[in-house]
Amino acid sequence: MIKRTTFSYVYFLTRVFFIGFGFSFLFNIAGKDSWISFIIGNLLSLLVVTYIAKIKKQYQSLNFLKEPGHYLLKILICLFSIFIASEILFIFQTLASNFFLVQSPHWFILLPALILVFRICQKSFTTIGRVGSILMTISLFMVIIALITLTGYIKTEHYLPVLTTDIFHIFQAAIYYVAYSTAPLIFMILIPDTDNNLPKYYFLANLTIIIMGTLIIGIMGPDLIKIYRYPEYMVLKVIKILNFIEKVENIFAIATLFDLFMVLSISINTVKEKLPKKGIKLWFSLILISIFTISIFFGIHYSLALQIYYYLPIILIIFIILILTIFTIKLKKLKPKKET
Repeated sequence: MIKRTTFSYVYFLTRVFFIGFGFSFLFNIAGKDSWISFIIGNLLSLLVVTYIAKIKKQYQSLNFLKEPGHYLLKILICLFSIFIASEILFIFQTLASNFFLVQSPHWFILLPALILVFRICQKSFTTIGRVGSILMTISLFMVIIALITLTGYIKTEHYLPVLTTDIFHIFQAAIYYVAYSTAPLIFMILIPDTDNNLPKYYFLANLTIIIMGTLIIGIMGPDLIKIYRYPEYMVLKVIKILNFIEKVENIFAIATLFDLFMVLSISINTVKEKLPKKGIKLWFSLILISIFTISIFFGIHYSLALQIYYYLPIILIIFIILILTIFTIKLKKLKPKKET
């Protein structure tokens, strides 16, 4: 059960930023050679995830954030969590307003999601993990069925000729791939569990991203992948079950909502865990209201939100470097004291 729960965390955290703008952004950088960027990014990401697993193991033995004097790291983690939650809500409302609730106002789309997350965060990571285990099973089933079905629509000429994109843009997309797929995994350092097989779980979850991205290129071609904002949703429109059941893209798209819901729950619950215990209900409520307000603001000022999302990989890289560096410094300082 512990292994399944940990895998569900890693599964959702790894995939979430590729929804919508993620794939679209990478396709616009590396074009039809993006699949090469995915493979390179996967290899580089495994190094980052292995280091996160190392820090997680040391942190679980020391758990130094419960000690006084680590407010800077707590504040940084809270800011990171709030930023992730705000971006997830932006993705959620953009996806919902474009494909599911076209005529609905932004507050109507966001409010039920926040209420549901608030309720689940009143429990603990244990409850989130149990919910995640169930949703992951459903999500994996949908993803596997979709991938198998989509393979019949691939055109090999869409991949040829290879390496028409310059090396710089291929590596740029690979670095952004690392940012998208590994930054949310910082939460794994703080989630209490005894299973530390993060690289293995990451690799398995990452396969769904690589295969899906490669299928999108093969089906849509080098031109269309740069046009659509949600290429992974648009490509689902070609699916036919038993050659006559059509319009099933909304059913398969539910899997993306699971990703958003789980990462939103994890990020907001992380904020709650790091808040001062005194007045925690007030602080937690204020933060939720702030996240809700920020998300509505971005929904209204869509062009501003797109500019922020354009710089999202760079912001995520900065968070990765800062948080992992501070964790490393703190652990090196504290470990000798614990051993003596």
